[in-house]
Amino acid sequence: MGDRIRRDRRSHTIDVCNAMYKLTGLSTVDYRSFPGRLDLELRPLTLLYGRNNAGKSAVLRLLPILADSVADGATSPFDIGRAAGSGASFLDVPARAGKASGLKQMTLALDWRDAAGQRWSDTFVIKYIDEANQTIIASYECAGPDGLMFRAAAEPWPEHETYRVSDGGEGSANQAIRPQFAGLVPAAHLALPPELSALRERLVRLRGQIQWLRSVRARWQRPVTRTGRRFRLLDADGANAAEAVVTDPAVFDDVAAWYALPEIGRRLEHAAAAIGQPSYRLLLNPSSGPLRDIELLDTGEGMIQVLPVLVAAALARARGDAGILAVEEPESHLHANAQQALANHFCEIAAGASAPTIIVETHSRILMLGVQLALAERRLPPERVRAYWIDQESTGESIATPVDFDRHGRPLGGWPQAAFDEDQALARRLLDRQLQGGAFG
Repeated sequence: MGDRIRRDRRSHTIDVCNAMYKLTGLSTVDYRSFPGRLDLELRPLTLLYGRNNAGKSAVLRLLPILADSVADGATSPFDIGRAAGSGASFLDVPARAGKASGLKQMTLALDWRDAAGQRWSDTFVIKYIDEANQTIIASYECAGPDGLMFRAAAEPWPEHETYRVSDGGEGSANQAIRPQFAGLVPAAHLALPPELSALRERLVRLRGQIQWLRSVRARWQRPVTRTGRRFRLLDADGANAAEAVVTDPAVFDDVAAWYALPEIGRRLEHAAAAIGQPSYRLLLNPSSGPLRDIELLDTGEGMIQVLPVLVAAALARARGDAGILAVEEPESHLHANAQQALANHFCEIAAGASAPTIIVETHSRILMLGVQLALAERRLPPERVRAYWIDQESTGESIATPVDFDRHGRPLGGWPQAAFDEDQALARRLLDRQLQGGAFG
């Protein structure tokens, strides 16, 4: 996505050519409860696992906050004031240490891979200025395969809208520019340096690619009315998932195939609610037997809550490797067998050609085991999945430990010891009680 930049350091000339870029990772410093560097590599299947209140949601919501920050109507380079940030302000973002120092800033880096497999990085220092009551990009750096290529740093207030530019080479220029930004995105302008033009192209093409689903999905209205819309993304609460199902045959087929799995054993159907009206009943019937015409909204909560997840996954798959799906607790209200079926579904998407990126925040040990089983059964290559164990220390600081797997589904280096302490402790207590019961009747 965007323009690929090549620079000859001796002549300082720039050749800009068309190339495709894929977002492959995000990094932060001084973000929320992560005062140190937080690195999140985005693989086709990325799992965020850990206890409550450890920082999983803060990590996952970097994706929808990024989407808001590159949106056409963005009001801040880190636009946390919308739904994904629960209405917070940027002053709520810097970690405790940063607030104590009075810096009121954070660092955000975006990592990319181009069509040739080369890696690039855009790094922003985002800062709140008291005197201007404004959040600005205090500095921006572009690094390519050969290292730093471009740097622009804002002058101190009140000249903070002027940036001094250097290119990272010998005899770096010290020109002054005054780019305008809409959120993170530089405004299009003929005088914009090529590096900022390329940044703009990368960020603009993220628009419409990042789907976020919150942990509690909404029920839809019955009957489901077709409004003529075609869906690329769902609302964060998934309320329009049912309309996407009755509107898009490809989405319907993808979702119906999951409900029809032996672990679920249901047949998804839609039927006209009234003759001549664009409204439909969404039905989930047993695959056999006399029971018919069961409204999906009248089935178990798990079957309702998973519908937006399945629809969002189908839409992400349709967007190809540019698509990004960030979903909180997809296993909500699902029985263990359905959780395993959902894990298999994610693995099947992640293993496909031109796979999107699926980031899952989960508490489900079953879902994790399902992914490990897919690895062991060679249904998912190990390089396509990464897990993060997210934990919080007694100081309140959070850390994210990356965990990769071998081709047998075994964690490389082992999980952090704390990851499954509760499982093991409960099993030991149960075994102790059973042994006592066997010995003493």
